[in-house]
Amino acid sequence: MYIARVPNRKSRPAILLRESYREGGKVCTRTIANLTNWAPERIVAMERLVKGEFDDWSGEMTSGESFWG
Repeated sequence: MYIARVPNRKSRPAILLRESYREGGKVCTRTIANLTNWAPERIVAMERLVKGEFDDWSGEMTSGESFWG
């Protein structure tokens, strides 16, 4: 999975969550979600998540930190 920024002619670029796969030896792309209307900080967090930056996170919260924000 990866985040793709697709330019639009006179609009802002579309920001899409995509997945690549092979079909008959050919590389294909599937769009999973349109993230264009998300807040920029949420898009950055999703990019980090997709890149695996949270893979070593133990899941423990520091004091005063809430799981739900």
